[in-house]
Amino acid sequence: MLKKLLKNFLIKKFLSICGALYIYFVYISSKKKFINKINLDKLLNDDISFIYALWHDQLLLSPLTWQSKKRIDILISKHRDGDMIADLIKLHGFNSIRGSTNNPNKEKEKNSLISLRKILKSLKNNISIGITPDGPRGPRHKVGEGTINISRISNKKILPMSLACKKKWVLNTWDKFIVPKPFNEICIVWGEPLDPQFDKIDISTQQHNLEKSLMSITELASNHIGS
Repeated sequence: MLKKLLKNFLIKKFLSICGALYIYFVYISSKKKFINKINLDKLLNDDISFIYALWHDQLLLSPLTWQSKKRIDILISKHRDGDMIADLIKLHGFNSIRGSTNNPNKEKEKNSLISLRKILKSLKNNISIGITPDGPRGPRHKVGEGTINISRISNKKILPMSLACKKKWVLNTWDKFIVPKPFNEICIVWGEPLDPQFDKIDISTQQHNLEKSLMSITELASNHIGS
């Protein structure tokens, strides 16, 4: 029954509007703590596009961590559950690129290549890209090759970002998707930008470095909640 309702265009749009209003209310009603925001500000001030990397479970609040008028396109999966997220972030003023760069299914390689071309075009046109390195289907908190490949091909830096909130619902999904509650405490942490380093280290090492950074700032954000 629920799946049938979610296929209805008007119902999906209505839920997206409610979701966008809810997330905005959560954000403005909560106490916020920012750590290492200078890492984001420096890249924005350089006026050069980059890759904004965060875990998939934190996607709902992520658009509101981008406190800038500069454009960012966010990569959202083509799965049905990505439809409402794409509509939701659009209501917050963000564009989305539908697809994935981490899909091992050969039947979907064509769609992945189309997504990759759109991402590289945006980066070339000085538009930053928001990516979940463990999306669209996991494994949870494991960095796939896609984000690293994009960084190498485009020669763009990766800026890790993570957040934590004191009060939340955790959905029974592969990524344990986080839905924050209103009147909350939210901590947002930005890591050090990671360079493409074409000839210095291999892809697996870069994956490890990004994963290590994201895990570290996720822990840091969690430790600062309520402190």
